Amino acid sequence: MTCLLCAAPALAQEDALKDYPGYVDFGSLTEIFGEPTVQIAVGESLLGLVGSLSAKEDPEAAELFNRLNGVRVNVFENTEVTAEGYDFVKDASTQLAGMGWESVVTVNSEDEQVRIFMKIDGDVVRGITVMAVEPTEAVFVNVIGDLNPEELEKVMDNFDVDVN
Repeated sequence: MTCLLCAAPALAQEDALKDYPGYVDFGSLTEIFGEPTVQIAVGESLLGLVGSLSAKEDPEAAELFNRLNGVRVNVFENTEVTAEGYDFVKDASTQLAGMGWESVVTVNSEDEQVRIFMKIDGDVVRGITVMAVEPTEAVFVNVIGDLNPEELEKVMDNFDVDVN
């Protein structure tokens, strides 16, 4: 019962983010990759709080967090990524391109696939999505809101997530 109570706010937050142009629906990653070792889902309210708390120490970061609508991170470590996992990245990439997302980084090596997409509206980036899959790790990041691509690293550093 407690797990259901904890899941309800997260689901409500996820539903609220779906209306933003920078949102990406990854579907059920757990069906392919198992349970995430790291899962972060932060909405506007908490991002605003983080911005307020960091305003004095880092005004630039505070201003960035106030422009974001949400940050979603799923990391799956020490799992054997199957062909289905690599196919998921390819299929998701095709879908994102079909929805107007621009591919900015593509890495296809024997044991690694990385895709970075941006949802661009005029001269504003509305969202950034990172998908990185290698034999023992898969990382999916969706940053929703108005940001510059260079700011992605600052966002991920604040959530202690390495996307390199």
